Amino acid sequence: MSYDLVIKNGMVVDGSGFSRYRADVAVKDGAIVEIGKIRGAATSTIDAEGHFVAPGIIDTHTHYDAQPFWDKLCTSSIWHGVTTVLMGNCGLTLAPLRPEHRDAMLATFCCVEDIPVRSLASVVPWNWENFDEYLNAIDIGLGLNLMPLVGHNPLRLSAMDQAAWDRAATPDEIAHMQRLLRESLEAGAWGWSTTDSPTHAGPQGQPVPTRLAADEERVALGRTLGEFNRGIIEILPKGAGKPSPADLDHLRDVAVTSGRPVFFLSFDTNAWPYVEKASREGAQLYNLLRAIPFNPRFTLKKTTFFHNLDVWDVVMQLRPADRLAALADSERRAKMRDQALKPQRRRPGVPGRLVPWSSIFVRKVKLAKNQGLVDQSLTALAEKQNKHVADVMLDLALEEGLDTEFQLMTRSNEEETQIADMVKSGHALPTQSDAGAHLNTNFCTAGESSYVLGQWVRDRALLTLEDAIRRYTFQPARIMGLRDRGMIREGLAADLMVFDLASIGIKEDEVTHDGPSGTPRRVQGADGVSHVVVGGQVVLEHGKHTGVLPGRVLRAGRH
Repeated sequence: MSYDLVIKNGMVVDGSGFSRYRADVAVKDGAIVEIGKIRGAATSTIDAEGHFVAPGIIDTHTHYDAQPFWDKLCTSSIWHGVTTVLMGNCGLTLAPLRPEHRDAMLATFCCVEDIPVRSLASVVPWNWENFDEYLNAIDIGLGLNLMPLVGHNPLRLSAMDQAAWDRAATPDEIAHMQRLLRESLEAGAWGWSTTDSPTHAGPQGQPVPTRLAADEERVALGRTLGEFNRGIIEILPKGAGKPSPADLDHLRDVAVTSGRPVFFLSFDTNAWPYVEKASREGAQLYNLLRAIPFNPRFTLKKTTFFHNLDVWDVVMQLRPADRLAALADSERRAKMRDQALKPQRRRPGVPGRLVPWSSIFVRKVKLAKNQGLVDQSLTALAEKQNKHVADVMLDLALEEGLDTEFQLMTRSNEEETQIADMVKSGHALPTQSDAGAHLNTNFCTAGESSYVLGQWVRDRALLTLEDAIRRYTFQPARIMGLRDRGMIREGLAADLMVFDLASIGIKEDEVTHDGPSGTPRRVQGADGVSHVVVGGQVVLEHGKHTGVLPGRVLRAGRH
């Protein structure tokens, strides 16, 4: 037999969790057709000597609902070996929508997910109303595969019109939403998503429509999904990062009523005992944990870290010379001290946050005499120097011409170990990348899988390589009912990644100007990912796009 592609001499980690083995992998017509010692001719060959070959990563929490209209490749995800993503999370999708609801829904999507609404509006074609038409519009040749959820917010708008922003739904309105959900599921949706988080507000600060829903409304939608005996539900609960006992009881109710898996987001392992008990009793609850910490590095030469803090925001927008002068001015400094311990402004309707000074560390200094300050927190230095914590940062930055590098640390090594332990229990997935969102903010976490393979597997041995690959491939595929990918097996789709474990990891975030209509956005590159194969075609070769776009919209019940 002749093949389209053969990946030779690699160590295969097949997604099952079983031990790695050396083998060639042959591909024809988009599928894996043979594994072992391949002797037949191939149109194309990848030499994977010294590298691992694994199934493509499946990311279960992304917001690529609009990005393909301006970035078909779907960066940053594809750079990290991601070949399939679940999109439409947090109840924020662009279909089904009547024309009169488009502007409000797009503005809400952009507000919650930190995307510039004006530039995005210029590239969204709006040539759809129902979910089937939307999937046709976005299935335009992609760098990876999209698994769409239908959002609860557009269901509410379509069923309730303006009242969706004001109140709970009536039984008739819930029945209307159920009909729309059935139509969307028949069109190929992989389930539905919603949010009840207080952090999710519209452009004027009003709660997004789903926050007005009563528990019974979500249970009813779960019952509708159960009619299809397929699909998943994704919920961001009211407690957001730390779900309350009542939140967890409601998640369990939705899971039991629907008979379907429920993904929910949190940022720590507090829910572990509850999820473990619910699972033993038959409910399918899966905690999506953020494996990659949000630990941004910044200097005061160029940063958006303080853009929501009064007085500081104005100073940080000054030209460097004027900024230095402002930091040296005693009157301006006094105002900055006064604001330093007050909450940062956030978007309307979302509570402000205090600057976490105790979690900000000095990471790199310019002057040798300051070397002893490296790796110390600003609050510890403030105590030693008997200074206000803001003065510690500003005095040091001023002395070093704004070149001092600081880092916000949001998680300890011990907390990361606990997260890895919950992942190993099988009750959590290490995936909360939010890829496709937060173009306006000062972080990007699209490379979550590369972080885990580099930090958790190679550097800290929190997971074995085989287990980590299983958590990003076979396990999510099995939970979501994606039967034709997630493992390296004959007959399955040839979605594959080739990587070097010795070097895999994330690059420092950077700002590019290739967003919609040329707007700036933050991206996260990858180290160590050599080749990415989607549908049997090589999309990335030595990290560079080959020009092909074989990805597509995967429709549940049809693929």
